[in-house]
Amino acid sequence: MATWSPDQLRHEIDVLAARGLACDAFFAELGPRLRRTIPSDAACWHTLDPDTRLLTGDAPSELIQRGIFSQQGAAAAGALLIRSEYVVADANTFAALARRRVPVATLEQATRGDPARSTRFRDLLEPAGIPHELRAAFVLRGRAWGAVHVARRAGASGFTQRDVDALAQVGGAVANGIRASLRFDAARRAGGPDAPGLVVVDPDDAIELMTPPAAAFLHALGVPPGRELPSAVLSLVAYVRAGATANVVTVPVPDGWITLHASRADGGRVAVVLERASGTRSAPLRLEMHGVTAREREVATLVARGLTNAEIAEQLVLSAHTVNDHVKRLFEKLDVATRQELVARVFLVDYQPQIARGTPLSSRGHFERD
Repeated sequence: MATWSPDQLRHEIDVLAARGLACDAFFAELGPRLRRTIPSDAACWHTLDPDTRLLTGDAPSELIQRGIFSQQGAAAAGALLIRSEYVVADANTFAALARRRVPVATLEQATRGDPARSTRFRDLLEPAGIPHELRAAFVLRGRAWGAVHVARRAGASGFTQRDVDALAQVGGAVANGIRASLRFDAARRAGGPDAPGLVVVDPDDAIELMTPPAAAFLHALGVPPGRELPSAVLSLVAYVRAGATANVVTVPVPDGWITLHASRADGGRVAVVLERASGTRSAPLRLEMHGVTAREREVATLVARGLTNAEIAEQLVLSAHTVNDHVKRLFEKLDVATRQELVARVFLVDYQPQIARGTPLSSRGHFERD
């Protein structure tokens, strides 16, 4: 196959994102496209919680299909990955990448040419015959929506700076695609009080399908008498049908803002997701069970993101002494002794069972709760 430039790849990702695919389907189609620009043996994709930057899901199907891991081996590899991300200090973690101005790097770069310094390399990559690893976090407006591990087997050349630069150029497009997939997934389920609404518009601009939450959003947008859809929806539908890949618009309403996301479907149909433009969650609610205060939840979230105490103090406009006190109280309340243990306690107790159960993600990247 012909090689794609990063610009060509970014265009293909934009088109793919506009289709409103489920996350697994988006990742399955994204992998072969990425190899047109960055040759590799396989890629493993992940979703991240945008607030904490902790793993919320993975898609290792390429690693299995290409014979790097069996189904059972992939599960064991996932446990080792979690250990290297959250239990021990390691190089080139997804949380560390998400903090960087350019959130892409090879393991060789991160270890200054000595990947054996990495626990992940010694315990996972080298035994699997993967000496070369390229990683990226997909960040959009400061929020990390996903990540990828790209592998080259023994016998292949290592990743180059050109590969790093190419992946960096398409990172924002991938993040946007993951976010769009989550929104369409959540709209199809239409569950929970904050669920987005889904409307499918037929070729004649009539409503073919509408979920219950969508009716309330359309009413808020002020549907004119005798018409099924407001002008904001019809305009976006026409724009997307004309081939536009920019498919998001935010519309003011009397009590706030509503964001519309459109995706082309078969036969001239267009699917539109409607949701409130801002979320109601500002800190991980899972920490409340440990008696953690609102300020301590903020600190815990920034610890999970990999920030130092000095960086947390700067972001929250607190003194370093105050941050040290918050971290000490977090250690006491969660019964841990190190920052890695703190993150592992939150992840292993709460996130990992959710991943194992396949708990759906909301449109904002969090696990849905009953």
